[in-house]
Amino acid sequence: MLKIPFQINGGGIVALLPNGHVEFLSKSAEKTILLHNSGTPTSVDELMAYAISDPLVELERFHLSAPAIAFVETTNLCNLRCRHCYADSALKRPNEISTKALKDLLDDFAEMGVLQVFLTGGEIFSHRDAVEIIQHARTKPFSTQVFTNGLLITEEKLAKIPPGQSFFISFDTADPERTVRGRMDFPKLRNAFEMMRKHGHVFRTAISVHRNNIHDAEEIFDWCADHGYPRPQWVETHPVGRALLHPDILLRPEDVDEVFEVFKRCMDRYSSDPSAVPPAAGTQDGEAPRRAADEIRGVDTIQFCQRLEHAVGQEKCGRSVVYVNSRGDVYPCSNCMSGQLYRAGNITERPFAAIWENGFDEFRDIRFDQHTVCGACPVAQEGNWCQFRCPPLARNLTGDPKGCGATEYLQEFMLRSGRYWRRRREQNIRLTLSPR
Repeated sequence: MLKIPFQINGGGIVALLPNGHVEFLSKSAEKTILLHNSGTPTSVDELMAYAISDPLVELERFHLSAPAIAFVETTNLCNLRCRHCYADSALKRPNEISTKALKDLLDDFAEMGVLQVFLTGGEIFSHRDAVEIIQHARTKPFSTQVFTNGLLITEEKLAKIPPGQSFFISFDTADPERTVRGRMDFPKLRNAFEMMRKHGHVFRTAISVHRNNIHDAEEIFDWCADHGYPRPQWVETHPVGRALLHPDILLRPEDVDEVFEVFKRCMDRYSSDPSAVPPAAGTQDGEAPRRAADEIRGVDTIQFCQRLEHAVGQEKCGRSVVYVNSRGDVYPCSNCMSGQLYRAGNITERPFAAIWENGFDEFRDIRFDQHTVCGACPVAQEGNWCQFRCPPLARNLTGDPKGCGATEYLQEFMLRSGRYWRRRREQNIRLTLSPR
């Protein structure tokens, strides 16, 4: 039985429910949650009876009592040298924290009520104790996700990890001869997927889209759909980290027509409208394709954090999201870490709980309404939610942390994708994780 991670806030309890949804519940739900976690299961419907649609929260330097999402960089060591890497991963950072310190941090997260932890790198499996760290995380109530490039995964390692572990495998090109990333290709990816399936794990591919792999991305989407694998996650490459040293890979305004057509075809392959998607290869009409696992637990912590952004008019990072790098430095998010901005403290010097409570005051003083350029932006005028009121990205682009963090290409892409998703909602066509 899945335990329910939860945290008590001034506006109520924030909990990750067994169906993967995150909700604000009234404080009277605590007894029911504790009974569930002690072995007396309760249903999602029973818990939703405590849901609060409009919780009262303190807006001054708003933050949850604990992060909803915590990213933990286990090491900066990596077997690849990706040109778009936000962390500039390659070698270990000086004075990387010990395995014991990492496990102690995970203990702190569990005690505070963190809902979801992403274990990442560098490449997590280049850490000699990667399996031990994952095993420890899996003893905690929070949901654990693992980011990996997949190249160092072995069957022996997967067999030691409790079944049901969720993996995101980054895979950025279909042609290893033309890659800017590394040495992954379809046979290696399929081998990794099949090993994970064999040991009861769940997985998904993430693709960082840039100028050198636009059509490779479409080939990866098609390949996953044809083989019954989960829909890849489309990730835009941003001007941060190593991409600042390789601006030639960043997409330009003149690329948007081509890229958006590829994007639409990729999304259309994964649709709940049966008429929009042909049967997967190897299946007959009406026959369900093979699935990566019986169930992929898709928690909506990101959507919850975005809902908070809407409600309070403040960045989710440093308020409901945190990033801890392999030296123990604590930042609002990966973009801040990459630019070494708004460092809140170090877990070897102060407890994480103390850093979270008062280490982010400078960052938490920044509000969306201070990004005055947004008023004249067509993205805002069309009612699209923009994730680029981001101080480190804005500084990289304009020199002003309260400017716009979106490139011209990204602004136009957001406009087109916003219209695309609105049309799909009007037609009642929904994006699915697995092909139908």
